Amino acid sequence: MTDSDLKKIHIVFNGQDTPPLKISQLFDANKFNRMTAVTGNITADFINQYLSRFIKVEVALSTPENHEVKTGEDVITKVALTDALLVAANKKPAKIFEALTSDNQVNVLNNLFQVAIAPTQAIHSRFYLLSNSETHDTRVILGSLNLDNDSFDSQRNQYEEILVFDNDIRLFQNLDSHYKNDIKPVLRPFFTENLLKAAQNQIDESLKDNKGATNAVVILDNEVTDQIAAADMTDLISHDIQKQIDENKIPAMITKAMRDITTNRSQDKEEAERQIQQHDTIYTLQKTAVSPRAAKPKLKSREKIFKQVQDALISGMTPQQRSAEKKYTTFLYDRPMERNLVNNNSGLYVPNDTGTHPIPFGKVATISQIRDGLKSIDAIMKGYQQYVVDYNDDYGKRFYEAILYSFTAPFLWEIRAKASLNPEDGNDIPNFLILGATAGSGKSTLLRIINQLTWNTDRSLIDFGTIYPTETPQKKAKTVDAIEHYMKLGSSYPVLMDEIEPYFFQQDQYSRHLVVDTMNELVNNPHAIAPLIGTTNYDSGFTMLRETARRTYYLQIDKVIDEQQKGEANKYIYNVRQTLNNTLFKDFVMRMASLLEDDETPWRAFDEKTGKLDFLANTRKLFRDYYQMADMEIPPYFADEICDDFKESSRNRWAKLYLTQEEDFKYRQQDHSLLFDISKLNTFNGFTADSIEKYRNALPIELCVDGINGKRGKFVEIKANEFFKWIGERNPYADEKDMDNNETITAKPAKKSSESLAREPKRGFWARLFG
Repeated sequence: MTDSDLKKIHIVFNGQDTPPLKISQLFDANKFNRMTAVTGNITADFINQYLSRFIKVEVALSTPENHEVKTGEDVITKVALTDALLVAANKKPAKIFEALTSDNQVNVLNNLFQVAIAPTQAIHSRFYLLSNSETHDTRVILGSLNLDNDSFDSQRNQYEEILVFDNDIRLFQNLDSHYKNDIKPVLRPFFTENLLKAAQNQIDESLKDNKGATNAVVILDNEVTDQIAAADMTDLISHDIQKQIDENKIPAMITKAMRDITTNRSQDKEEAERQIQQHDTIYTLQKTAVSPRAAKPKLKSREKIFKQVQDALISGMTPQQRSAEKKYTTFLYDRPMERNLVNNNSGLYVPNDTGTHPIPFGKVATISQIRDGLKSIDAIMKGYQQYVVDYNDDYGKRFYEAILYSFTAPFLWEIRAKASLNPEDGNDIPNFLILGATAGSGKSTLLRIINQLTWNTDRSLIDFGTIYPTETPQKKAKTVDAIEHYMKLGSSYPVLMDEIEPYFFQQDQYSRHLVVDTMNELVNNPHAIAPLIGTTNYDSGFTMLRETARRTYYLQIDKVIDEQQKGEANKYIYNVRQTLNNTLFKDFVMRMASLLEDDETPWRAFDEKTGKLDFLANTRKLFRDYYQMADMEIPPYFADEICDDFKESSRNRWAKLYLTQEEDFKYRQQDHSLLFDISKLNTFNGFTADSIEKYRNALPIELCVDGINGKRGKFVEIKANEFFKWIGERNPYADEKDMDNNETITAKPAKKSSESLAREPKRGFWARLFG
């Protein structure tokens, strides 16, 4: 039996096996209009897609299981209360509320959609009660499912049991009574009064500023959600615990268990450091919330607890960390569920000028404005054309490609979801654009131009080396953590990072942590994580780990501005930048939003030469349309395909190594392979200290005998035929017939003299793509 033959989502309908039902059939809003649920998880996407049409919904969230607790008091302090405090501290209610459609946000505010948690009891129950107040039809659903799409994903390799009972009145009434009498009394709102008050205030302000509008979306800023989290955590301890003590729902001496919660504290130290710190903070909060020496300890006053909560929320961060977090200030929120093209809403939102509420971003431009925008880009390109040494149109495509990527960046996570047939495909739509450039090539200026063309400012750049001061302990790790924080603030505007240091790409603990893990997160759980557009100093030794390169779009800008014309070039580009604005970008987001809403839009376009997915194909189409509308010719620097500069750079590096040190490549006839002693790439022989890893990383695994094992150790073993095709050189160990027909390789011919080799014509390196 194969994996595909296994029935992982097992549905029993009124006692009979049934084929898998669609989620909309199971939670049938046509037949039923009310739902009560006790479930383990609920997501905003699930609510938006499947629960919006119910007129009344009540959901109780259960508690994660913890197999380490030993007593009933541990269940209250170390499971229920700790989980409730973590939910508040991590702002989960605000995040889910913000991700709801504006209509569903209103339903929550009007008490038509209620979510609750149990802060002092562990709930492991799972049941769903659907009813119709007019027809009196009922449905009971029992099983392991949650209110999220993962529970219904048959490819997730998890089993789900779903038992459905229609119009079983006795079962329905039994569970309905159990919910009302036993579960509901220990619940408290998940969407708290503090959150709903802040949301309502923002809606009122938004409607006041936009007279005639019927609704408004809520997106709360960090300062507001910080205050909500502090107030919610304070209420949990000072109000909910005391209330349930007074009502005899939990023992009065639970306060002693709270005070002793850190005694003999031992947890699995292999958990993520952040999770451990969070638990320690919550435990300390519980302990310090109780009088320290009383035989029958009591809770401190609400004011003291609130102060302790505020101190705890910032105790894990140094002033340097707080300063580093504030360096990212550009926010552009992508909300596809709010997209309404009829009303000129692209689904993108920005904070208003005062930062009190979000407003739609995007505006259709006139033909004249589009023409002006294209002329501005052309003026930029003419500057590089005039002042860059050895400029040609193929080189210019790198600058243009960077602009196309930056325009597309806010929608990359949506495009990735639409273009990916499986998670692995998602890596072909990289969330990282790196501009590898030499000093004096204009890379920082290009980053500022990108900022102006998309955000109408040049002040959003972050300098990699100054995120933390030089003397900061563990500066490298903290810098990467800060970048990850910037990318995961919920904004989809790219993080613009200047002068990324080479160690980031070459050391596994940094590039893998950020690039690989972030891409894995994106392909398995599509959501808005801001792309990163960064520059790094290119020299002949620049390299990336293979896993990083696989998930990064790398453009090489290795030609410099003419030193003798530098003053004139600076003056020219300064004048051009005075004319730049983001009018074209605002129009672009409207057109891209239209493509994303059109089910007929193709997203899987592959380049004929390389076979790679061109994730910018629709961006190219929109820009071609722009030139047609503006009655302008498509310029020669227009990028028609994805560039593959990292692979080209790697190929060039090994080609030079072979041509200059041919004698070090030893042919092994029985395996038709080349052995190379990679340890020779040392400082004694004129290489840099890290050359071994640079060359090892640049060698594709598919060229190595035994795959990854062929790259390891002192001797690298390379497939001869494939290697020579890759570097674009004739294989000296095979005659022409053998090479053409891929026949058995003959013995090595007599080695030609260097003089005769020099006389042989050589094909241009750029013309030998894949041989």
